[in-house]
Amino acid sequence: MIERYAKDAGAKVAPANTDSYYHKVPVNGKSLHDAQVHELIMESDVFINVPILKNHSSAQLTMGMKNLMGVVWDRQYWHRNDLHQCIADYASVRKPDLNVLDAYAVMRQNGPRGVSVKDVVIMKAQLLSRDIVALDAAGAKLMGANPSDVGYIRLAAEAKVGRMDLDKLAIQRISI
Repeated sequence: MIERYAKDAGAKVAPANTDSYYHKVPVNGKSLHDAQVHELIMESDVFINVPILKNHSSAQLTMGMKNLMGVVWDRQYWHRNDLHQCIADYASVRKPDLNVLDAYAVMRQNGPRGVSVKDVVIMKAQLLSRDIVALDAAGAKLMGANPSDVGYIRLAAEAKVGRMDLDKLAIQRISI
């Protein structure tokens, strides 16, 4: 159904179901030294990352950086080799030009899949940032977590991928 709507809107729908669409790119990381990345991500002129905010049993939270796992072929490698460090390592490879975090209906517990509608709360929020680390830090705060307690946020900030010190950023809050 999504494919039909995307095509109706004029989008090009790209397959991602075989490893032939993925190409090895170097990663200058501590745990991750290369990754098989979908060719269209590396070739795109503009990359907009649109994750949803949710609880995640392995990574604590899914937000901008964690969402980037969706463009790599072997995500299981990350789970076996310090997931938080791999997420932080990859965040510098192809930084999105814009990150839009959907925090409208948020899975607060039992993520990433949930077990009941009771796992979801309506927050009616959206966060936007060019800085993926700042986005994730703000998302963590929205979930009631200290950003430095989420491993991949702290590690990415330490690696200077972006900033998690939200009090030093010019943040605009808009209510509709």
